[in-house]
Amino acid sequence: MLLGTQKKILYPLIAFLATTLITSLVVYYSYKSQLKYSSALFNNLAQQQTENLSQVLTSDLHFIGAGANFFHATKPENWGQFHLFAEELVSSSDTLIGLQWMQRVEKQTLPEYLDKARQSYPDFELYTVPKDGPKTSGYIMPNDEDIYVATDIYPLSEANLKLLGFYSSRLRFQLILDGIRATGEPNVSDKVRLLQDGLDRTLEKTGLLVYHPVFDGNSSERLIGVVVGVIRTTRYFEGLIERTASGQQMLVKVTDLGFDAEDDPILYVSEGWESEAGLQVSKKIALPNREWMIDFKLASRVTNNDRIVLRSIGFGGLVIACLLGYIVFLQVREKEHLSILLDERTEELQFLVNHDSLTGLLNRRAFSEKLDELTKGDACFALAAFDIDKFKTLNDSFGHVAGDEMLIHVANTVAESLPEADLLYRMGGDEFCILSKNTDPAALSEQLNAIGQRVASSYHQYDVHQIQCSLSIGAAVRTTESAEDILKKADTQLYRSKKAGRNRVTVAE
Repeated sequence: MLLGTQKKILYPLIAFLATTLITSLVVYYSYKSQLKYSSALFNNLAQQQTENLSQVLTSDLHFIGAGANFFHATKPENWGQFHLFAEELVSSSDTLIGLQWMQRVEKQTLPEYLDKARQSYPDFELYTVPKDGPKTSGYIMPNDEDIYVATDIYPLSEANLKLLGFYSSRLRFQLILDGIRATGEPNVSDKVRLLQDGLDRTLEKTGLLVYHPVFDGNSSERLIGVVVGVIRTTRYFEGLIERTASGQQMLVKVTDLGFDAEDDPILYVSEGWESEAGLQVSKKIALPNREWMIDFKLASRVTNNDRIVLRSIGFGGLVIACLLGYIVFLQVREKEHLSILLDERTEELQFLVNHDSLTGLLNRRAFSEKLDELTKGDACFALAAFDIDKFKTLNDSFGHVAGDEMLIHVANTVAESLPEADLLYRMGGDEFCILSKNTDPAALSEQLNAIGQRVASSYHQYDVHQIQCSLSIGAAVRTTESAEDILKKADTQLYRSKKAGRNRVTVAE
């Protein structure tokens, strides 16, 4: 007898644990396989995006270099045709928004230079913006250094024309000049606030400047000017944000590792970067004088589809484990097991009988049983009936799938607004009922109005559409009425709400 009792417990337990262990191993290795695949796919996409960005950057550097070659290869008397050459270059790039020619000018030649510049631009004035200072007119260099003046610019917009006559008096620009003289290579700045956007220091820094040297054709060491390419960096980085093949959103953070970027190194960061903790990979892009670190991140390590697969495997394994345990236990105590199984199945069927398959709410059958139970006694309660205004129009406009999702949205919104003691039922279609213990008409009206307002102010996102709806609600407080009478009273109030223009509550007095 004791051995039989041990078998009834031990054998099913061994079968269950063994199957569960196997299922756990299958889920674990499936997860590792999915993670490895996602990581490889993500890394390849990150590498591809990094290479794409590098190619765009290189292309822009070549365009700017072509602008510099114009001044290197042509005579000064032909420099006035720069805008014709620059137009072709800028139109060939989505990110290069302007080209600027900064001509080297010696202090003693300034009067002659200004006279010549004003022949093309009558309002041409020399000015600079010292570090942490306001706009300052005239020449202010302390040691009579040569200056590099914005002499020509493309495009000739109103904002760009205001840049003509600008020269930099800052140490940072002098360091840039020293660097490009020494290397002959272009210099890429850290992120800057573009003068085209204005002089307000609160403006966001969304620009990048590329300084390309222009040397004298007769002397490779004599710098005659600098061509500055103006780049809108946001156009670079917004193009990096894509969805992976599995539909996950890819987040991006770009950090400048170069000189003078320590105070504000973040060039771009996707919204929600800090709050997500998924897969992450870092890539670097080498520029002539600095490096960019590009961090890519997925919102989660596995996709929702992968989670469903893993949970399905786990659930399936758990079901198999239960079935094996059931079979083993059935061999030992078949009658007892059948009795337990019948009880479980009966409870499940009872749930299905009394609940709506779409919304999970109690259904019309459960409502009828509860209403009969309440009206057979002396219970005092409130019955509210409501439906969705113009639900047929919503179905015709967006389709039945959207209509079903809207029913679920309304059911969830109303259920969240009800006290725990109140019961919500779906009667069919877009019709719902509430059985409430709130029997004060004024308080009931206030409660139902709050529910109606909450539904009306919410929306359901379906594809690209934000769908909203409203409710027409009618309610009555039961004192001695029969089930049929209280239903008629609530329906009458619902009809009054619809007749009064919908999206309102009417409570029987």
